[in-house]
Formats: sequence, C-alpha cells, structure tokens
Amino acid sequence: MQIGIISDTHDNIQMVQAAQKKLKELGIKTIIHCGDFTEADVIDYLGEFQLYCVYGNGDYPFEIDERINWFRPDNRAGEFLELTIDNKHIFVTHGHRFNLLQNAIMDGNYDYVIHGHTHQFKDEFYKKTRLINPGALGGKKVEARSFVVLDLETDYLQKITEPF
Repeated sequence: MQIGIISDTHDNIQMVQAAQKKLKELGIKTIIHCGDFTEADVIDYLGEFQLYCVYGNGDYPFEIDERINWFRPDNRAGEFLELTIDNKHIFVTHGHRFNLLQNAIMDGNYDYVIHGHTHQFKDEFYKKTRLINPGALGGKKVEARSFVVLDLETDYLQKITEPF
C-alpha cells in the first residue's frame, strides 16, 4: 500500500491542490498530514482521501476534528497518532513538542516516525526506525515545496518536489 505524506500546508491552497492532483494521479487513497493546516479549509481539498492528521502549533484542533469527520467518520486526528497500516507501526506528530518526538524515536517500537514542523525534508534511520519529514507545502520557504509517497510494502520513499 502506498500512502501520501504531507505537512505544513499553512493554508497554501494552490500547493494543496497541486499535491492533491498528483496524489490522485498516483492512485493514493490514504494521506497522513503532519500538521499546520493553519486553516481547516485546506481539508476540503483532501476530503476524498482517508485522512490521518495531527495538530500543528498553528492549528485549531476542534476545527480539524469537525472537518475531517464531516468527510469520513473513520478519519483520525490528534496531538499524535499511533497507527498500524499494512502491519507497519507508525507514529505521527507535528514535531513542535520535541520531547514527544524524541520519545517516539527512542522507543524502538515503530517502523516509522513521521513529523513536520521544520519545513525541511528528512529521511533518516535511528536503529530500525525510519524518520520521515515530507517537507512543507506552505509557510516560510526553506527549500522547494515537497511531499512524499511511501510504499509500505517495499519501504520505497519517493520525494515529490514542485512543480508537481
């Protein structure tokens, strides 16, 4: 199964629409959003996907919960998420709560620890745990806008940068 991973959209509707189009072209059905929607309206462009979302430091949790559940009651959101998808154990957080992120990395029970916040792409390993930051689709531009597609079966990570 392939999943799309996006983060730090910061209400950049143009980039969200471009990413949405590319994810649809790739046949992606599930998206993990690592926080900082900034405005919950961004979710409207992602409503056709299964969504797993965490709150960023620029988000209003109630608005995110309400919006994602309007599209699909099986969507999930939280300060952090512990997921099992295709027998892979995944921890997702925004990354602004550094201790939460570090504890998940050091825990050793996750195949993947996924986060955002820094706006910079990361693909690293700590022992058996793969750390992934997809980069950002909005906010202060640190590097080219990006998101990733992760194949949970093959462990292949594809970084997709603008233009999509």
